[in-house]
Amino acid sequence: MRLKAKLWLESDSGDFLLGPGTLRLLLAVAEKGSLKAGACAIGLSYRAAWDRLKKAEEGLGFALLERHSGGEGGGGSTLTAEALGLVERYRFFLQGLEGELEARITEAFAGWSKATQDLQNVKQKGNK
Repeated sequence: MRLKAKLWLESDSGDFLLGPGTLRLLLAVAEKGSLKAGACAIGLSYRAAWDRLKKAEEGLGFALLERHSGGEGGGGSTLTAEALGLVERYRFFLQGLEGELEARITEAFAGWSKATQDLQNVKQKGNK
């Protein structure tokens, strides 16, 4: 048995700040060098990616991307220092939490599967 969970950050007033999808988008933008390419890499439209980042930036109160206008090499985007720090802390939190959650589920459900099987076997024997 494995636990699956989605965790996201909200402000005290409940406004969205950062979640798994936005994290994937930021990592893709950092890798690909532009919002358009990052969005494409994770299967989002440019508009959906833009809306997601705008919502996060409004809640956080700072820009996540530095946007560079076109030119000889074309435009692009890079993560701001604040975004890099946020991504690093969020990933650190998630990595530590995975181990803790796995330990908790193992503890909470230890022997449960066997107990359920034993109960089913007793019921089957009683029906014969």
